[in-house]
Amino acid sequence: MKRFSAIVAALLMGYGAMAQGGFTSGLLFDRDIVSSSSILSLSQRNYMGTARSMGMGGAFTSLGADISSLGYNPAGFGMYQRNEISVTVGLGINHTKAFDTQGLSSGNTTVRCALNNIGGSFQVFEGTGNLIALNFAFGYNKIADYNCDITYAAPSSVSSAADVFADIANRNGLSINSDNKICDRNGYYDYDMDPYFWTTALAYKCGLIGMGTNGWWPEYIGPNATTKQQTSLSSRGSAGEFSFALGGNISNIVYFGVSLDIQNISRKQVLYYNEFIGYTSGGKPDPATYPYQLRDFELGQAMQMSGSGVGAKFGVVVRPLQALRIGLAVHTPTFYSIAYRYNASLSSIIHSAGSNPDGFEVGKDGLIRPDFFTPRLEDIGNSRWEFVTPTRVLLGLSYTIGKYAIISADYEYDDFAGIRIKSAPVDYSFIEEPLRNDLKGVHQVRAGVEAKPISWLSLRAGGGYTSSVVATDYIFAEPVMNSAWSVSAGLGFRLSKATSIDVAYQYRNEEYTSFYTFYSENNNGVNASDLYGLDFVRHNVAVTFAFRF
Repeated sequence: MKRFSAIVAALLMGYGAMAQGGFTSGLLFDRDIVSSSSILSLSQRNYMGTARSMGMGGAFTSLGADISSLGYNPAGFGMYQRNEISVTVGLGINHTKAFDTQGLSSGNTTVRCALNNIGGSFQVFEGTGNLIALNFAFGYNKIADYNCDITYAAPSSVSSAADVFADIANRNGLSINSDNKICDRNGYYDYDMDPYFWTTALAYKCGLIGMGTNGWWPEYIGPNATTKQQTSLSSRGSAGEFSFALGGNISNIVYFGVSLDIQNISRKQVLYYNEFIGYTSGGKPDPATYPYQLRDFELGQAMQMSGSGVGAKFGVVVRPLQALRIGLAVHTPTFYSIAYRYNASLSSIIHSAGSNPDGFEVGKDGLIRPDFFTPRLEDIGNSRWEFVTPTRVLLGLSYTIGKYAIISADYEYDDFAGIRIKSAPVDYSFIEEPLRNDLKGVHQVRAGVEAKPISWLSLRAGGGYTSSVVATDYIFAEPVMNSAWSVSAGLGFRLSKATSIDVAYQYRNEEYTSFYTFYSENNNGVNASDLYGLDFVRHNVAVTFAFRF
């Protein structure tokens, strides 16, 4: 289902924007849009590259003659003296650990095999003057891994997600029409309303909220209730970059390069939220006070993002001394166009006290089991989401100790405060606001060393650190990577003049921002879940096969 026409959208979006503009937040809400946290996470990079570059911590801005130059500095292709084809396969083991303010935690592990890198470099010109060589290269780099599973639970809470649905309905003037359907101020009902209200419509259909004389409230949650909440988020997908590069060599002193880069993104997320409601009185509800009593419910939401982007890289490496190399690369912003798809479902179990004033179908066991789902929302075609990622500037320095060792260090600056949304099917000012005001430039440092104790064996080690991206205490609706550090090691085996095998291992620890499952402000205070944190550890293994001719 596509977004409404511009006229209908203009009438409706004002209500959704007001509700989404700081009153209501959390992982369960605002899923009908591409959130600011999603745009941030899609803009972050973690180049996998070859096993050689991974083993040296990714410090490759001033180094070359390696297919991983596609991800760092295309000037590195000017250093090739022979043609090369290489392929890198990787194994990723991702472990997440979610925890809350009560000190409770839960962990999940996912394992994935993937193609990290493949490409080739070919000499297209060889000269006898100052321009010694031109090399053309093309290939693919995996630049992000979205595979993970996250679960977290709160064993006891007085707040319910049903409270937030009631807040949304009250704040936006939702009502019940003559056909007993929930509707907005313009008379649109159920799934003809702004998609922001779809889950609220589900909440009404499944008995989570009702409308009384004082407005909307969790009508079927009885007195003295506590909730046990459990959430699971499953994410699958990756981002990759296809690059076409040209690198040149001037007098073995200056190397230059340029590349055209086409990115593709595919990420699918499935989010389940279960809430189990317990009562100190136990048993069935009292028909004199509550005809029904909500026992538990499950909200499911599926989100899919897919699309492509285009950008470029420009680089130069200067060798003022035979052993010293200084590299500089600029990555232009990437312009992304993303299609977004979304749908939701909700089911509940309700105790009946015996009477049935609302017309629910009551089972023989005295339980009511509503189960509803939304249509599929599709932001495609002219309704796609378009944004640009940060500009990136890389500076590298390396020193060669004869034929026996290389020491390399990189500095990278990513201007995340420069992320901008260019087009969206909704008023995106409230989405872009935290991107403009709550992010900052990120500093990355990487270092690596390679030693060759014997001609056919290389020993490598490296590491890196990425500084915090969030400049304030702003809490995003979903966890996003805030900072990271990594260590790595690797081996290289030269089997012959034409073939080699490299292996590497990387340990990467990522710190993520805190988040709520649900959060809402009203005139009486705040309805919120526990505040959760997330640690993310990645174990990456890479094997590269290279053939030179």
